[in-house]
Amino acid sequence: MRISAATYFKLALLLAVGLLAGCGKIGEPLPPIVRTPLGVEELRVGQEGARLVLSFPLVRSRQTRRIERIEVYRLVEESRDPAGLPPDLFAARASVIATISADQIPVSRSTVTYVDPIETKSLRRGIRYRYAVRVINTSGAATDFSNYALIQPLADVAAAPAELTASQQERQVVISWKAPTANFNETTPVNLAGYNIYRRVAGSDSPPLRLNNSLLKEALFQDQTFQFGTSYEYIVRAVSRPPEASPVAADGRESPVGIESDESRPLIHASKDTFPPAPPTALTVASINRLVSLFWPLNTELDVAGYNVYRAEEVDGQPPVWSRLNPQLHTSGSWRDDRVVAGRTYLYRVTAVDRAGNESQPSATVSETVNQ
Repeated sequence: MRISAATYFKLALLLAVGLLAGCGKIGEPLPPIVRTPLGVEELRVGQEGARLVLSFPLVRSRQTRRIERIEVYRLVEESRDPAGLPPDLFAARASVIATISADQIPVSRSTVTYVDPIETKSLRRGIRYRYAVRVINTSGAATDFSNYALIQPLADVAAAPAELTASQQERQVVISWKAPTANFNETTPVNLAGYNIYRRVAGSDSPPLRLNNSLLKEALFQDQTFQFGTSYEYIVRAVSRPPEASPVAADGRESPVGIESDESRPLIHASKDTFPPAPPTALTVASINRLVSLFWPLNTELDVAGYNVYRAEEVDGQPPVWSRLNPQLHTSGSWRDDRVVAGRTYLYRVTAVDRAGNESQPSATVSETVNQ
């Protein structure tokens, strides 16, 4: 049977379709992978002295296109202007005040900061700063603007505290400083509500932690959380109140509203233990079978490492010459002296030694005549 050309073409087409069908299943087409530029949604701003500090968290991942830069926008407006502002109107009125390049952006999750200095001497009351940022990727695509961060800067911010000093005591480090006498813009009287004090281990890159739970009213702080053998860096900030801030909240507690000054000059203090324990008390002595036994209650200090036992022979009219009996620190509250001579009278006293090597004053002296 002869096959026509038209029939042959149809058969060849059906065979090709069958072969293609056997190569794999054809499903619904998949949408292209969308790589969205990274946006910012948690922009914040705060004032520190004559600086406005912007901060926001930023996460970079493999799914995010490579960031080229972050643009920082600022709009100076009247404080009575509406808080809401359409993005297109903001874009038309605001200025780009800074560009954060990609090499300034951490790769892992962290917080990006930008400091905008202000001139407090010429700062006019009743103005407000509005900030926003947006991310630009390497293709030139920009995200939407971040949330707005609004702040009404305070010109009358107290100057930073000065002349920090530290006094090491056995149970606390007392930090004191000189109170500011004027504001940062050199006006008086000083707008001073109190202080915050911060501490970190000296030489550490970690941010300092605030030590005070409530605002300090005096230029003094007692740090009772220190550890001997550690060097600390202390800084203090004065706190000023905005004009609209009430010193007392509705529930009667102190209002936390306040603007911190610049940092004081850091104070480095090495906490060194130079404080000996108390001398042992109630030392008793007894002699039996040509042995002398001493007993005393253990000291209550937690850092006591042990005791030294001293002995001297009683010589009429002569000051005693003391010698230590223990070659190493003795850790119990008793001692047996078997290197004695019957009939002789011996003097004993005990001292306590802490882990830093500080030795206490001696206990009261006891004497014992060795029995025959």
